[in-house]
Amino acid sequence: MQQEIHVNIEDAARLIRGASYLTAFTGAGISIESEIPPFRGENGLWSKYDPAIFELGYFRKHPEIVWPMLKEIFYDSFASAKPNEAHYVLARMEQRGLLKMLIAQNIDSVL
Repeated sequence: MQQEIHVNIEDAARLIRGASYLTAFTGAGISIESEIPPFRGENGLWSKYDPAIFELGYFRKHPEIVWPMLKEIFYDSFASAKPNEAHYVLARMEQRGLLKMLIAQNIDSVL
C-alpha cells in the first residue's frame, strides 16, 4: 500500500509539473490544519451546535441566541486562523500563473 501511495504522489507531481494550468478543487478539510473546524465530523461545528441555529428563519426569531454563537465561531475562532502550507502552495501556483481556477466547496446535507 505504501508503495502504491508513493507512486500515486509521484504521478500527480509529474502531471502537475507538465500541466499548462491547473484547477484546484478543495473543501473544508483544507483549513482544518489552520484550526478552522469543518461542519461535520467528530470535532465539527455540528457536534457543538445544532445546525438549525444556522437557518435564517431561526435567526430572525432568536437573534439573541444566534449572534453570540456567530461571534464565537466567526470572530473569536476564525479571526485568529492563519494560512497553512496547502494555502501557501495554492497561492504560489496562482502567482506563477499555473493555478487558473480555485473551486472551494462545502456540501452539507443537514436534515
